[in-house]
Amino acid sequence: MTDRPIRASDKERESVVDVLRDAYTEGRLTLEEFDERTSAAYASKTWADLRELTVDLPVEPVLGVGLPQRQSHAQPATQMIPSAPRQRQGGHYRPLGRLLPVIFVWIMIAAAAGSPDTAAALSVVFICLLACRVGYGGR
Repeated sequence: MTDRPIRASDKERESVVDVLRDAYTEGRLTLEEFDERTSAAYASKTWADLRELTVDLPVEPVLGVGLPQRQSHAQPATQMIPSAPRQRQGGHYRPLGRLLPVIFVWIMIAAAAGSPDTAAALSVVFICLLACRVGYGGR
């Protein structure tokens, strides 16, 4: 890592917003904190500004991936490589993963309660959400 400030790219800002979005959906941030940090991420100019937004979260943003490393006579190349991101807890981000079982249970309850119309409507919603999930690549 280097001591000089490095300008952030749009891709790196989006990486930070993804980390913030995941933290919000996991309940680690309130809506107000998420809005405030997301606005700050889009306004950030350097990697240090972006790292400050996620310092208290378990997942670090990916910054500087794919950048060519400059060799310096004063610094070894190992000091120029950005820190590796930590893996997300629990694997992949599943935007609809928690909603599908809830709707499935509602379908079963509606069917058991003798409400075929409600069960049918919920079944359509369940199928649509399942199709969206498959559209996300099975996540």
